Amino acid sequence: MSIKIGSRQSYDMDGLLKDIEQPGLKVLIYFFSMEYERFEPHKAVKRAFPQALCVGTSMLGGWSSNGIVGKGLLAMSLGTDEVEEVFSSVKEGIKSAPELCAKTAIEELKRKIGYRNITPDDYLGLVFLDGISRGEVIMQALSMEARLNLPFVGGSASADEFTRTLVSHNETLSADGLVLVVMKMKIPFHCTHSVHLLPSGSTMVATKVSVKERIVWELNGEPAAPYYAKLIGAGSIDRLNEGVFIKNSLGVVSGDRVYCRSISKVVEGRGLQFFCYIEAGTTLHLLKPGDIIAESRKVMTEAQSYLPQVQAAVLYNCAYRAAELKALKKEQTFNDLFKPLSFIGFTCYGEELFTHHNQTLTALFLGRP
Repeated sequence: MSIKIGSRQSYDMDGLLKDIEQPGLKVLIYFFSMEYERFEPHKAVKRAFPQALCVGTSMLGGWSSNGIVGKGLLAMSLGTDEVEEVFSSVKEGIKSAPELCAKTAIEELKRKIGYRNITPDDYLGLVFLDGISRGEVIMQALSMEARLNLPFVGGSASADEFTRTLVSHNETLSADGLVLVVMKMKIPFHCTHSVHLLPSGSTMVATKVSVKERIVWELNGEPAAPYYAKLIGAGSIDRLNEGVFIKNSLGVVSGDRVYCRSISKVVEGRGLQFFCYIEAGTTLHLLKPGDIIAESRKVMTEAQSYLPQVQAAVLYNCAYRAAELKALKKEQTFNDLFKPLSFIGFTCYGEELFTHHNQTLTALFLGRP
């Protein structure tokens, strides 16, 4: 059987599950609006497919080959034609102890896999985590684990308000959780990420930071928020808001790669809090928007060059990117780029691939046997 996807604009779980049902269903990935928590979606999907691994997150809207989903449900099923083996772990307490959660989840995965040597050609990792937590800590732990030499791709859960998000693993639904999955694949796959932001030519150094809180207190030795406001021509910090942050992100540039560090808010009138931590001494570039559609199209083209027969995709698209697409009235154009595939995706609070990204499109593409 082929990979199946389904979507709904309301809580029609029965209809969704009928769309993605198939013999030998092995893994079910799903995304749901936060308001559906009361319906216990994790129990419904596990009840329908007790033999499968069922993992999901809450979402701030989603994407699919059936169309854009504002409020609703999205799901993808993979069967025995795509996945030979699957292993998983789930841990709670990620907000207060991300390092410990990552370590224990990794050790559990290694035990279940049997400490075998695994290769990135055959094995694929999925990671889903609470969107209010420090995903960079989780990804650092995964990247340093020699026995898990494989790509982990995923997204941080999201919701309508940046206060509480959910991740699910079979019968467990958590507002403070981490889910790791390792699949031995029977089909080729390709993971990538895209940033449409470009260096503007202005640089600065983060000279005083609170790493764990993701706060930069000083840029070039001056209070960060006033310095940033002056740099971008906003004048006063009172004019700094989400729309301004989206258009004037900061980032780390390495060669031709841009790693965005999106600003969340002003702290105490002088600091800038980010969605990813920044260490003292880091050189930051002021970024300017490029062509978000052209860069997204390149992701599809790249996947097709790696996988001659792309059949499906899972997209993890940053909430700031979604807001930009909406402001540009290009949401449908973005969704249509991937419409030839069986795809689902969700708008997330952070994108995971080797590291924790901001303001990126991170994507998993799946080929044919």
